[in-house]
Amino acid sequence: MPKAFSLTYGLDLETEVASFWAWLHDARDAMNNIGEPGKAVRELIETQQEEIDRFIAREPDPVSAKRSLTLALALVGFHYASQQKLLNGLQQLGHLQPLSETLLEGYETIVETPFESPEPPR
Repeated sequence: MPKAFSLTYGLDLETEVASFWAWLHDARDAMNNIGEPGKAVRELIETQQEEIDRFIAREPDPVSAKRSLTLALALVGFHYASQQKLLNGLQQLGHLQPLSETLLEGYETIVETPFESPEPPR
């Protein structure tokens, strides 16, 4: 991807790193119920709360599990934000076409249930 495109749409390394740290701080605050995390982080955690609770309950060290999840949520959010910037930039340049219903039907078969990790050893 040309550097000019990256800089124009905020995909340069400096912006990406700043985005990661913002997501990490917000995820930490949300996981610890402190401060006021951003809307995107709140929504991500709200939609994944059951999985988060199950993951923490299965781990022998809940504090460590919470730290791992905080980092994971930050990485998911940062990655999603980067993809959205890329897609928005490509769409503005006219390189993306709206998806048709028939195209979406072809992808029905790839929908899977969330990953279920096995029970931890006792």
